[in-house]
Amino acid sequence: MMSRTAPLSVNVELLFREAGDDLGERIRAAADHGIGTVEIWSHSDKDLDGIRKALDATGSSLRTLLVEGRLTLADARTREEFLGHVRAAAEAAVRLGCTRIVTGSGVGLPYMKRAVQHSVVVDALKAGAEIAAAHGVTILLENLNTRVDHPGTLFDTTAECLAAVRAVGSPGLALLYDVYHSLQMGEAPERELAGSVEYVSHVQIADLPDRTEPGTGTVDWAAQLRTLRSLGYDGPIGLEYQPTTDSRTSLRAIEAIAAAL
Repeated sequence: MMSRTAPLSVNVELLFREAGDDLGERIRAAADHGIGTVEIWSHSDKDLDGIRKALDATGSSLRTLLVEGRLTLADARTREEFLGHVRAAAEAAVRLGCTRIVTGSGVGLPYMKRAVQHSVVVDALKAGAEIAAAHGVTILLENLNTRVDHPGTLFDTTAECLAAVRAVGSPGLALLYDVYHSLQMGEAPERELAGSVEYVSHVQIADLPDRTEPGTGTVDWAAQLRTLRSLGYDGPIGLEYQPTTDSRTSLRAIEAIAAAL
């Protein structure tokens, strides 16, 4: 069972696939297992009414969905398209009772100085944050690793993501701290988040090196969750991993760790 101090959130694009292709059924399966907080990726290709019915029927909540597009925010020419995607994601989130929409910075531009790119991205995020806040939702800027999963991404460190969130200075923008990506970049959460946990609106995890379930890799998750709690993060721990076995079995290790905190 989960503890109150470390509730779990599951990405139903990856977990509870045993319930079938319908995300509503996966949400019901997660709820039957005792997990009432879920996450999804895209929204434009989903049956939003079906998802909403499953959320309502189970009393579950949707923690996050994505701002679609994967645009290069350092290229100012993508600004209006990005804002359109923010608006669409915010509207979908409102329909689903979700208050967090996730984006990355997109890839960097080799012909532009990094400081200039940072400024252009901040301007895009500032405009996006205004749209998000007007809908009552928050954009979460996610740190993504360039060593394994997202080569070329501009903001591949937690520090640069936090710098952007601080620069925007809006309730419409916060940090999604992905521990998996952070550890892949050789970061230590206790250093990256020290004095900055107030900017963290959500956390996601997966084990290293292969983004599988906690307990199958090299990370001491009991220590990592204790660190997050000691820093002041008390929200759900998002599980965004590729299970190596059935979903329920894959959850056992992290559920035991969470319950012991």
